[in-house]
Amino acid sequence: MCAVRIGVQYPSPKIGFDQGIRGAPAGAAIAPAAPRHALIAQLQTECDAMARYALRHGMAIAPELVAQLSPLLAIDPESASASTNGAEGIGNGAASSAQTPLCHALATIHRRLAIAISPATPQAVALLDNERRRQRFSWLGPVPLIRTLTVCALSFLFAVIAMSLPPEVSAANIDRGFLDSSGMPLLLNALFLLSCAGLGASFATLFQAHRFVANATYDPQYDASYGARLILGIIAGLILVEILPSHLYDSGSMRSFGKPALAMLGGFSATAVHRLLHRLVETLETLVRGDPRPAAEAAFETRRAQAATERVQWKGELAAELLELQQSIEGGMPVDAVKQRLASFTRNVLHPDAPKPAASAAAESSQKG
Repeated sequence: MCAVRIGVQYPSPKIGFDQGIRGAPAGAAIAPAAPRHALIAQLQTECDAMARYALRHGMAIAPELVAQLSPLLAIDPESASASTNGAEGIGNGAASSAQTPLCHALATIHRRLAIAISPATPQAVALLDNERRRQRFSWLGPVPLIRTLTVCALSFLFAVIAMSLPPEVSAANIDRGFLDSSGMPLLLNALFLLSCAGLGASFATLFQAHRFVANATYDPQYDASYGARLILGIIAGLILVEILPSHLYDSGSMRSFGKPALAMLGGFSATAVHRLLHRLVETLETLVRGDPRPAAEAAFETRRAQAATERVQWKGELAAELLELQQSIEGGMPVDAVKQRLASFTRNVLHPDAPKPAASAAAESSQKG
């Protein structure tokens, strides 16, 4: 029997892990397993960050909860497992059973702290606490995403200033557009408009991301979506300025805006440009197919008239059956027959489209005869 040890590095600053795999058959593919102490390390890190976050912001947490957490944070799960195992031959089962009370206690405290700091999330609080300790480029933002978006916003701001310096960038050349301009003036004016759109997009994206960080609900798995929003904002600003015809803004409040302001507005709200394009597509479909609303309203009126006719017909049939039942009772119909007629009448009211049973139809015909 040979012992193979695989060293796995994890981002926790406290703990390093070695996973021992023993007794594996020769030639078998061994998949790296999750470390035994990763969950406990995560619980310790997040509980520590949440407790300090709650104390720092004056949140109401039980003092005994902090007193219970303090000794648990000082326990190294790897050393505790090693002291429990004792000999080399003891497997992972003994270590897991020894760590169960520690894991249970940490999980209980973790749940209570998560409820206390809600709507903040444990992941966001631990991440912000870790970034706060580094103190590197913290003036640009508390997390890498905010720092990246801040650099992008500053870059677009400097680009707007730099691109406005050449004499080719002027109001007259910008108003000429893509089709009436060419060469270097076209390139410089296009870059200037793209910089304006990027400035608006980075401002909107940075503002939205900062709101999640301020509420401690930031989730790093959505970082890629902010880059996509930044790119969509730049494209939307260019579409709003150059692709759409300028006479669309003559009747609206945007007629007094210049192209740089429109590019910045388009970059700030890419969803507004999407709605505008969608509205134009609907208008084009209406011109090609015609307005579907009159046909839909006519069909609705037809169905409503048909339903009213069916309702009047059903009320007439119901009244006729009630009169017939009244005449049968006055003619001395037996009690059992009356009950049967009432049951049939109730069934017809509840299920008017259901076919009548053969026995019930025969009884009614015999009673009528």
